[in-house]
Amino acid sequence: MQEKYYSLLRHISFWLFSLTFVALTPVIVYYSLGYKFDVQSKKFLKTGALSIKTFPRAIAVYLDGKKMDELTPSTIRELMPRKYDLVLEKEGFYPYHIETEIKPSLVNSIDVFLIPKIKGIEKIKFDFNIYRFFVIKQIFTEKILIFTDKGIYFLDADLEGAKKISDQVFTETLANSIQEVIENNNKLIFWNRKNIWIVDISNEKTLNANMASLLYTAERNIKDVFLGLRERYAIVNDGLKVIALDMDNLGISFEIYVLNNQNSKIFYDARSETLYIGDKLPQTGTFSLFKIGIMPLIEERLSDERRKD
Repeated sequence: MQEKYYSLLRHISFWLFSLTFVALTPVIVYYSLGYKFDVQSKKFLKTGALSIKTFPRAIAVYLDGKKMDELTPSTIRELMPRKYDLVLEKEGFYPYHIETEIKPSLVNSIDVFLIPKIKGIEKIKFDFNIYRFFVIKQIFTEKILIFTDKGIYFLDADLEGAKKISDQVFTETLANSIQEVIENNNKLIFWNRKNIWIVDISNEKTLNANMASLLYTAERNIKDVFLGLRERYAIVNDGLKVIALDMDNLGISFEIYVLNNQNSKIFYDARSETLYIGDKLPQTGTFSLFKIGIMPLIEERLSDERRKD
């Protein structure tokens, strides 16, 4: 009787094992091929992965509110294909929140730069009313130019070393209208839509002489200003024409080119002394690109003079 019981038990065990093997084999194969069973769709779906790189490293990763075991850089595998809510957190940095989508058989790569939380803000040490400022890049450093109610000053990048370069005081409205500033050969050139000013900053002892001189007033709007002709001239697009202004002798100017459209653009390459003009063709009404080599023209004129002599 006992022998029949054990025999029946072996048969039952064998069939249970066989049925279990048959039932689980497809599941094992699916999993080995990267499939997982999706409860929502009740189907086996091909999984994907999420690769995360961050600066700085060692950032905590939260996926749909669940904290992952690894810190960045990390790769989260076997994710069901759908959209996930990804949050990256580290003490001292703003949390980075992004929605990311995982697709079957693909690795979605995310590269994130976290921004530190602001703790301390430096303030300039004198209490002038600062209307406008510009950061001027130099070869080895940077300067900050500020227009104040006490004159024009240079600051070091760390807001130290304030140096007054001009007693010129612009109103708040006029200072805020200034579009750009160029420092070159102890001259400061700046402009708004109507006017170009120049300040000689070579003489630090007599600041009263370092007042802003009006270099040019436009009939329309000043759009582009470049230094050219060995940095002796300001090359200007005033919406009507391209002119060259002598920065050493105020009031001297030369008309180089008459523009056909107020939306025309120019670029002056100071290395080759070449003027590029994007302008409209009067005959067709379409825009084209023109090139004027200034130095070849000068050399041509000099060559003609030598031949005459």
